Order: sequence, then structure tokens, then C-alpha cells
Amino acid sequence: MTLAVDMFAESNPAFAAFVAIGFCRSYLDIAGAPPSIALFYLAVPIAVSDDLQNTFLSTNASTGLLAWLTRYPEVRFGLGARLDAALPIVSGGIQLALLSKALRLEPGGSLRLGTDVPGKGVVEKLPPQPKQVLRRAERLGNWMAKAGTAAAIYSAFGVTP
Repeated sequence: MTLAVDMFAESNPAFAAFVAIGFCRSYLDIAGAPPSIALFYLAVPIAVSDDLQNTFLSTNASTGLLAWLTRYPEVRFGLGARLDAALPIVSGGIQLALLSKALRLEPGGSLRLGTDVPGKGVVEKLPPQPKQVLRRAERLGNWMAKAGTAAAIYSAFGVTP
């Protein structure tokens, strides 16, 4: 199989679906319960934002969401516009993941891994930039799983869902 990288990956529904799956997988590993669909609309745009890469460099899974936001308050600057701009991309990614059965919608509005999820090994075959995006999504999944409810997480970012 030949690996092709889309130059406009951030707007590609397949890439957004893959980022959402990475976020969901990481969240589930920590929380043991699926994330609210609302969290995908926060995590995916942040994960695909290359301008935030430097804020992730000195962090690890134990850093935590609130510690990261305290260290890097600039993450919140322009966040509303970033989320608005990403809305169709995230929606397209989630729709594709649902249609391809990589994710499934649960009662109550959460998303769980579906029956046809790509394996974790696929990430290792990616070039560095897309791999960094997926690592950021996984880190956010880890942090958000430990941070409380979707409303509390949105509040920490200074955004109302």
C-alpha cells in the first residue's frame, strides 16, 4: 500500500475522522467511558492547529488540561473563531467516521469506537506533521478524560458549548 498525504489534510474529512478516532481511543483508555460528541468539536480543531504545536512540546500525559491551559493561556486567544471555522470539517469527519463504522453514536450523545476502527499501527507510518497532529489529539483525549464533564472542559477553555 502506498501512503499518500493530503496537502490540505486539515480540511479532509478522512483526516478529521482519523484525528477524532485517535482522540476517542485515548479518552476511552483513560475514562473507560466514551467522550461527549461536544468534545470532538473542541479537541479536533486544537489538534490540527499546527500553530499550537509548541505548547505541546514540554508536556506529557500527566501534565493535565488545566496545567497546560495555565502555562499557555494563548491557546484560548481566538479559540471561538478557530472552532467556528473548523465546524464543517469536524462535522464531516464525524459523519465519515460514523458512516464507515469507525465510530458509533451512543445514547446520550457520546461517541464510541465502532466495529471498523483503523489500527494504532497506521499512525507510525505517517509523515512527521500528520503524526504530530494525531499525537496532539491523543494527548487531548488523555487530558480531557481526566478533566471532568464536557461543560467543565469548555468552561476551562472559556467557551460555552
